[in-house]
Amino acid sequence: MVKSIITIIVAIILLVIAVKLVSWAVYKLLPIGIVIIAAYIVYKVVTSRKN
Repeated sequence: MVKSIITIIVAIILLVIAVKLVSWAVYKLLPIGIVIIAAYIVYKVVTSRKN
């Protein structure tokens, strides 16, 4: 009984840490991703107009 409670607590702690890491990663990387996608779209539009 005690072992299962400890396992659940550890799982919850790991889940919270994982969620925090993912949200931090999204917060940090999302703007970079948006800039890269925007730059790629602009590049495609510019190169297709030249042809």
